[in-house]
Amino acid sequence: MIHMQPFFPNPSPRKLKAIAQWGKLRQEQLNEAIAVTSDTVTAFLLRQLEKGNWRTVQEVLHGKPMTRAGKFMLAEIRNNLATKLIMRLGLRKVMAVGLVLILLPLVLAKVAGQLAVKIRALSAEGHAEEPI
Repeated sequence: MIHMQPFFPNPSPRKLKAIAQWGKLRQEQLNEAIAVTSDTVTAFLLRQLEKGNWRTVQEVLHGKPMTRAGKFMLAEIRNNLATKLIMRLGLRKVMAVGLVLILLPLVLAKVAGQLAVKIRALSAEGHAEEPI
């Protein structure tokens, strides 16, 4: 079972609202930031899986990137995401980094949860050999 608690900071919705107000973000900008975050995380993790970095992806999705590779991967996701938010939404760096710090854990938890559901479904059908 995937443990998602480390990814859910308790005051996340409040922090997201506060950063949106501080940066004067419109709702459509916030929605776009969420979509960019989700797309970036999914694409990055898929590329890593294609490269064979199963264990590292598993660590990141479990919220426990303790190895050097896991920490590096998490830093790469953060950097890629901040750059994309700056380029696509025209945000200032401080705003992009703030959004990444709030949105990334939520999106990673969501991706981990979706993956866990798919693995359980495959396991129930007898197709999965080793669950994540």
